[in-house]
Amino acid sequence: MLACGAALGAGPLAACSSASTGGSPGAADAGGLDASFDASVDAGPVEAAALDAAPDAGTANDAASEAAVLDCSEAGATPDDLACTGLYADWATRTIAADAVAYTPGLVFWSDGAVKTRWLHLPAGSKIDTTDMDNWIFPVGTKIWKQFALGGQIVETRLIAKDDAGWHYLDYRWSADQTTATRLEDGETQVNGTTYEIPSTLVCVQCHGGRADAVLGVDLLGLGVPGAQGVTLASLTAQGSFTTAPTETTVTVPEDTTKKAAAALGWLHVNCGSSCHNPLGKATATHLYMKLLADQLAPADGGAARVGGLDTYTTAVNVPGNVMPGGATYKRIAPGDAAHSLVPLFALSRDDDAGVLPMPPLVSHIPDTTGEAAVSAWINALGDAGVP
Repeated sequence: MLACGAALGAGPLAACSSASTGGSPGAADAGGLDASFDASVDAGPVEAAALDAAPDAGTANDAASEAAVLDCSEAGATPDDLACTGLYADWATRTIAADAVAYTPGLVFWSDGAVKTRWLHLPAGSKIDTTDMDNWIFPVGTKIWKQFALGGQIVETRLIAKDDAGWHYLDYRWSADQTTATRLEDGETQVNGTTYEIPSTLVCVQCHGGRADAVLGVDLLGLGVPGAQGVTLASLTAQGSFTTAPTETTVTVPEDTTKKAAAALGWLHVNCGSSCHNPLGKATATHLYMKLLADQLAPADGGAARVGGLDTYTTAVNVPGNVMPGGATYKRIAPGDAAHSLVPLFALSRDDDAGVLPMPPLVSHIPDTTGEAAVSAWINALGDAGVP
């Protein structure tokens, strides 16, 4: 393996052993891109559009020829350059390392419209501890990168990496000419003149802390529902990458009589429940839980999963809210009345002073109107009875 990829075996963030130069952006290596959550649409057309939008390789190479040679030999445990993290086998050509596997979860977290690309590295021969199928524990040496692009230009690449001391959160800001990506700790607002925000690495734990082992998206739902690409529940099972293999490698989000529940439940799981609204998350004190759990999706009695048996339903539908916007009384989910349901109101809010808390409460500045519409459609279809 060339350049930075050469040091992967030395540790999760080992220094690179070879120098390399900048080159064309890595859009051609994209392994699953998403602009918004849509469980019914294959990611292929989105990927094609993103590839078409990639900067001209000749222009990027011209810029690269003027770039200084990058020496990773002194990178240390927290490299200042993305090129030294092991993602690339060759930085000059933006060739992704063979052991960084591209993937796209079947349920996608909203990131203010940014197009994302992801890669997973698991140490050779290692296993993910799946004793608790809802909270996977990853081996030391695991690395996960997520790249964010706006208008066809890469703006940041985030990395979480696990060593003997635990998880490290790193963020790399790409230059306007796409020739460098250097570490940024304090975050940045109004990126490239937009409302997009690169978060400070200090706030990462506020979302990632909602898991027993920090990782979001690489889990039972993310890799198991239809639409997952690259790394999937089936592929990891076939590779023997789990300590306890799942009994089924395809996960189905249950539907109800409205025929609108699955889309809403999937969106609420990945955007709310997976990180915060679960017993381990920052929002645990609310007792509003929207994470879809293994034993509820596959009941021990062998029966079919029921929407009415999910935490999202039992902790939200017809449950009075604990805030009163404008002094009015709301329910978390009021069957048949999305306009007076707190869950979709929070999802649409981005104004701290509006009396309705923005959800998520940090980084996002543009609501996911498509995802919220799916939630509201389900709520309105429930009717007064709240059909499970």
